[in-house]
Amino acid sequence: MTSSDGREGLRQPASYMPELESLRGWAILLVVGFHYFGILNLAVRPDNPFWVTLLGGGNTGVTLFFVLSGFLLSRPFLDGLRTGREVSIRRFYWARFFRIVPLYYAAVFVAWGMTQKVAAFKALLFVPIGFQVFPFSVPWWSLCTEVQFYLLLPWLMWLLRYRLGRWLAAGGLLAWLGAHLYLFHSPGWLSQLNPWENSLFGRGGAFLVGAACAMFNLSAWQNRLARRPLIAGVVVLACLLALGRLWFWFSLTGERNALQALPMYHNIEALLWGGVMLGLLAFDWRSKVVLVNPLLDHFGRISYSLYLIHVPVQFYCLYPLRAAGLEFETHTSAYLLRIGFSLLASWGLAWLSYRLVETPFLRLKSHLATFSARAPWARRAADA
Repeated sequence: MTSSDGREGLRQPASYMPELESLRGWAILLVVGFHYFGILNLAVRPDNPFWVTLLGGGNTGVTLFFVLSGFLLSRPFLDGLRTGREVSIRRFYWARFFRIVPLYYAAVFVAWGMTQKVAAFKALLFVPIGFQVFPFSVPWWSLCTEVQFYLLLPWLMWLLRYRLGRWLAAGGLLAWLGAHLYLFHSPGWLSQLNPWENSLFGRGGAFLVGAACAMFNLSAWQNRLARRPLIAGVVVLACLLALGRLWFWFSLTGERNALQALPMYHNIEALLWGGVMLGLLAFDWRSKVVLVNPLLDHFGRISYSLYLIHVPVQFYCLYPLRAAGLEFETHTSAYLLRIGFSLLASWGLAWLSYRLVETPFLRLKSHLATFSARAPWARRAADA
């Protein structure tokens, strides 16, 4: 996934928060585990081992990625509204281009070279193509959703500079919320053939939670929470326990059945991840090392490369065993050996991709200043 600016050999921004990089590390590890669950075709059963059930709910990592994007990308705009500094929309788009397009296009061309499926070229326009270029295209849908958010965010924030714009933004948000709640509770809406479910319309709640957390983080409330580390720790623990209960239920119920039973599932988990994020940013106890540490920071840095690489590696390592008729339950050791190899291979290839493909463009991105000069609209407001 995106939004990680990288740290190795790059200029570290003043707003860098190690807690968020480690959370991104958790997100990618959860997603990698979830795809093992799918490729191994593990059955949904109450008597599954603990680790199997854990993997089955790992797609919560995608929601965490969306929350982090909503937080990190809206925060400069919100800070600009607060301080009167204007975010350059042109620079914002250039920064997003350097962050996601080069590596994504490289992944698409590799997928086309390996599969010779012309649907890959459709993906160059960030159009969701599902499993048409399997196994490479499995994670591409979320990048399409991210790009939709990128296209909307700067103009939504531009509206917030003006009184009429704020009314228009509020009206649009209420209209989206009404349609979102109505359609998600309508029979037949949550189906595998509905492309809107995983679009920005369907998953916008996670980005909105991230933006709301950014507003909280920029306010005095964040400082108040930081002065009460015990409360912050309780918030983190309570949200993590609720998340664990939620994604275990999701795993045991099955994705489609769970979403039909609880249509707002992704919004609820986004709220809980937002609580974890704000709590981690507020307290600095030694126990925090469990959730925020250099190893997770490393996985957070290479998460975008790992996100695009891991599914094909998993598939080509594990599918031959399934094709030979070997079941996981009866040939566990053979599968575990290949799982270990595929993890190391994915990790190594992701690190090389990060160093050779991502880092040069991240250096270009790091030279793009976030803010331009003090905004004319802010000067007028100050003069008034």
